[in-house]
Amino acid sequence: MKFKYLFIITIFFIVSGCNNNASKRDLDEEQKIYINETTKNYGGLIELYKKRLKASGSSDNSDTRFKLAQAYYLSEDFSSAKRTLSPLVDQTQDDNILVLYGNILSKTKSPNYNSANEYLNRALQINPKNGEAYNLKGIIEIKLGKYDAANYSFNKSREMFYDENKVLNNLAMLAILGKDYRTAYDYLNILYNKGYRNKTVLYNLIFTLVKLDKVQVAKELCIQNKISNQSTILLEELKRVEPNKSVNFNEIAPPPDEMKKAYSEEQKVNIIAKQPIQTIKKSKNIPIAKANKSAIVYSNLIAVRSTEHKSFSRITLETKEKLNSSQYSLQKGLDNSFKIKLIKVNLSSTNIDQIIKSIKDSNRNFVNVTAEYSTNKTLTINIKVKNVSNYKILYLGKSKSGHRISVDFYLAQ
Repeated sequence: MKFKYLFIITIFFIVSGCNNNASKRDLDEEQKIYINETTKNYGGLIELYKKRLKASGSSDNSDTRFKLAQAYYLSEDFSSAKRTLSPLVDQTQDDNILVLYGNILSKTKSPNYNSANEYLNRALQINPKNGEAYNLKGIIEIKLGKYDAANYSFNKSREMFYDENKVLNNLAMLAILGKDYRTAYDYLNILYNKGYRNKTVLYNLIFTLVKLDKVQVAKELCIQNKISNQSTILLEELKRVEPNKSVNFNEIAPPPDEMKKAYSEEQKVNIIAKQPIQTIKKSKNIPIAKANKSAIVYSNLIAVRSTEHKSFSRITLETKEKLNSSQYSLQKGLDNSFKIKLIKVNLSSTNIDQIIKSIKDSNRNFVNVTAEYSTNKTLTINIKVKNVSNYKILYLGKSKSGHRISVDFYLAQ
């Protein structure tokens, strides 16, 4: 009898040991995937997903196929990405699979834009709120010469809160192709003021300024950003240049602060990798691309104040809940005009007239103040600043009553 119980207990521990070993192998693999995703080691991801796909045999492997195709796509091996994803696209009801396939078809050596557009239309039938699908659809529609349709798609993408910076860049490129330089300038200036200073943004911003006959401002940008040692010659040449039909889209690099943040996150990988396996297990199902992205929240606007200081003028916007950085922006226009924008805010204890009056109370520097509040809960404040040499918008922190965002205008001496 005792021998029987001993036999059962022995079998139990053997089975438990096998299960624990299998579980540990799964967690080890998830840990490797996490590290490769964080460090953007696409070659490592490809090998891991190929191994997983091979082990799955004939069982359901659509998720692994999607991830493998995505890794191929990110490594710019578009033919392998297409081959991997093709078995899924005919019957799938997953809009993300269709968007990735549309992306792949638009990037192959002989891109099939019409076919890519059809897959994106299918994705939007499944999920009409897929902002990435609308953004890619806009790019493809430009390639097909459908400018009005592209404009509609980009704006729909923006409504769905897809990456604001990519969409703005694409809208600017579309405006340049249509020779609507005023609109292009407005979009590019938003990116510039948010810290996007790579060559694509700078060149196109300078180009639009030249076309708007703001040559002196364009020259100052050339000098500040070291675009050319012969800025006068460059600007004269740009006056004669017509928009290039071969437009590059989405080619904007994050501002230095965001790049530093990404680098810091990468440096944490080795520390995370040394943590106990159980720590990784809790977050293994969280997509890496979404882990650091702040959610859009609706917040109540509590107060708007304007104050004058010795070297700067300030507008303070106070909200009940903290807005993330994509929900507020400051855009500079011509002749010291500015546009302050808050997205997804409720005017709970204030109204448009009170906002305008609060800003106008600063008699020294703020003039021509107007404001509007749209049906999608976006507050836009238009303002002209009489005396300004520099400007910025930033989160100040939490006070007793709420979260404060300051808009500072530094006075010209």
